[in-house]
Amino acid sequence: MQKAHLYEAILLVNRGIDEAVQGLERLKRAKDSVLDPACFDEKLTLFEIYRASLNGYFCNNVGRNEDLDVGRFERKHRQYENNTLDEIQVYQDLRAVEELRRIEGKPPKVRYFTEEEQREWERQYPTSPEDVGGDAPHGTGGQP
Repeated sequence: MQKAHLYEAILLVNRGIDEAVQGLERLKRAKDSVLDPACFDEKLTLFEIYRASLNGYFCNNVGRNEDLDVGRFERKHRQYENNTLDEIQVYQDLRAVEELRRIEGKPPKVRYFTEEEQREWERQYPTSPEDVGGDAPHGTGGQP
């Protein structure tokens, strides 16, 4: 069975026990019944014992499988992140974080440059000798 079917099945069992308990309680409260109310108390207790036992068994077994699934899916997700996390995704994630901060009324942690500001930054802080002025000698700092 798939997970949803398992959870639905345990829901149906619990609903059935609820209905049986309600039926016993109605019989117990019946005024003109010749039935002994103490008998119903015992049967109600037995239903709850069986319900608790079944739910405990279900939760322990399904919980163990869920823990295994968590580990399996976390490994799969880490592999996905390692294979697909590139600088574009990092910027998209960062934008999402900054948008959330803006919505919450918090100041930004990162400021994005306009294209003009980016060009000015790159002009002031070149990253390689080619950016400075091509094959200029090292002692001149790129000046002619």
